[in-house]
Amino acid sequence: MGSVQIGISPFAASREGALRLARLAAEAGLDGLILGDGFVSTPSFPIWSGGLDCFVELGWLAGHVPMRSYGVDAIVLPARDPRLLAKQACSLQAVTGAECHLALSAGFWAEDARLFGYRFEERGARLDEGIGALKAALRGDDFDGQFWSWQAPLPISPCHAVEPPELWLSGAEATMRRAVRYGLPWQPTRMSAVELEPLARRYRDAGGVGLKVRTRMSVRAPADDPHAFQGFTTLVGPAAYLAEQIEAFAALGAMYVSVVVGYDEASGAATIEALGEAARSLS
Repeated sequence: MGSVQIGISPFAASREGALRLARLAAEAGLDGLILGDGFVSTPSFPIWSGGLDCFVELGWLAGHVPMRSYGVDAIVLPARDPRLLAKQACSLQAVTGAECHLALSAGFWAEDARLFGYRFEERGARLDEGIGALKAALRGDDFDGQFWSWQAPLPISPCHAVEPPELWLSGAEATMRRAVRYGLPWQPTRMSAVELEPLARRYRDAGGVGLKVRTRMSVRAPADDPHAFQGFTTLVGPAAYLAEQIEAFAALGAMYVSVVVGYDEASGAATIEALGEAARSLS
């Protein structure tokens, strides 16, 4: 079980709070810091809980808190120019010197599509083309597609000088099928191990190359709003319970568990400490 990595999202209410949670994760012996991606202001993502540019914030955090891994779960690929994304991704890899990953997604919010001028219904097609386009940009190759086209007379720097971050695909069943087709790791989200089990079995049987998990955990639910986690399966319990959940994900083949911790800074800090206990009990 020691091979399972655990990363956390240091979502907080302030700059100081985000840095404090990141440092707590390092002190607890956890493996990584994970941020999300999105462009429009929603109640789900205040400034210091997913509202900043993920690459800028991860570079800043890495300068203060050395970790084994850093990642973005998940990049809204249809809204991003693959050439710029390739440069950002390899720059993150270069400045951290760590194990970095990008979980690519079709996107969850229709507002992102409206902002960037494409139809939300075409996000799957844009994701499909974007995967090939991003790989071409990382290699420094030309690309000719429906949504993106370019000629590459020279490589994109620093892509020519560093190993690019690992690419995952993040999403539900349709994304799982893409992951099998493209030979990329798959990261399901918002599911418990029990909910994930049938899909994980199908993924494994289809020849899936790597299972990653994005989940939400907390040592307690908010007393004033016990239904606050509706819409996002949240695993709530003490360190021993969280260890059981991580073990259950690992039993399905998960190699990385990326956790949104708690619902505020206090519960997030307590959950990070509990995850550290869980990790030690499983090692």
